[in-house]
Amino acid sequence: MKNINVRQRTFYSNRNFSKADYRNVFIFQHSLFGEEEPIKISKTREGKEKFTTPAKKILNDKKSKMYFDLLVKGNFDVNDYFISLSYADRFLPESEEEADKVIKKYIRELRKEAKKRGIKNLKYIYVTEAGSKNGRIHHHMILENCLPRDLVEDLWSKQVRPFHPERERIGWANVKRIQVASPSMKGNGPDYMIRISRYMSKRAETQPGKKRWKQSTGLILPGTSKSDGICSLKQFEQMSLFEGTSFEASNPELVKFVKKHHRGFVVTELKREYNEFTGKFYISLQLMRKNVYMRSMSIFGQKELTELEAADRYVPPIIPEYRITGTQGRLW
Repeated sequence: MKNINVRQRTFYSNRNFSKADYRNVFIFQHSLFGEEEPIKISKTREGKEKFTTPAKKILNDKKSKMYFDLLVKGNFDVNDYFISLSYADRFLPESEEEADKVIKKYIRELRKEAKKRGIKNLKYIYVTEAGSKNGRIHHHMILENCLPRDLVEDLWSKQVRPFHPERERIGWANVKRIQVASPSMKGNGPDYMIRISRYMSKRAETQPGKKRWKQSTGLILPGTSKSDGICSLKQFEQMSLFEGTSFEASNPELVKFVKKHHRGFVVTELKREYNEFTGKFYISLQLMRKNVYMRSMSIFGQKELTELEAADRYVPPIIPEYRITGTQGRLW
């Protein structure tokens, strides 16, 4: 037992750990002889650990999915845009490579409009996928909110003739503002971004090696750190004795551990998972900064919730000025 200690591996939504609002934490027994961790960590030539962007950015393993989640959480927030883009029959690409050329042209148009408004580096992440039923290629994108929604939708088009302003829609474009939604509104409560990132990475297991994301330059990148001997083996065993996923109802030792090592953070997800490489269980936690949690939870008073539900049922009139600044579609 002298060669075994308890390691805490923490992944942050920002490589500047002090500024990261989100953390993924794994607590597990680790042999000094070097066992496989729940998430494999790359090393530089100098031997330093680094949580790097997956080389192919393919959403088909645990590491890349977690990296994608933290990348989304670290760069986008309430009021940014979640966009769905599809193709009309006559413009439907025959391959993902052809679809990638189309969406790159679309992004160039977005960048032109952003530069007119003084935005030099437009932030975005998008995923290209084929539908599970009919195999139709389409895209999902998260875009920072710096352009009117009508304009973002209208740019999903092509010029009818060169050097003429007339444009023709190439398909369906739906732009939604990201908003907090409580569990009663089919949302994920305060950790609202996780719903979007997991929706974008859905069906990755059924399309191995195909589903990947593309991102803009200049995004805030996730980081990682480790702490050996974070607690005793006895304390770890006591912390592991919990049922369900409720942190408050887990056990006193785990609550005490989080308060000591993650002060100022709130647990949003708790799991006990199995490491196939070592044959041992480990504790998995997802946390968010308390002030971010409180800011997002503040809308869930009865009065505010009633107003949100009323806004969700309300169908706004089709007035151009209202469509740009008003509430459209379901709230996130």
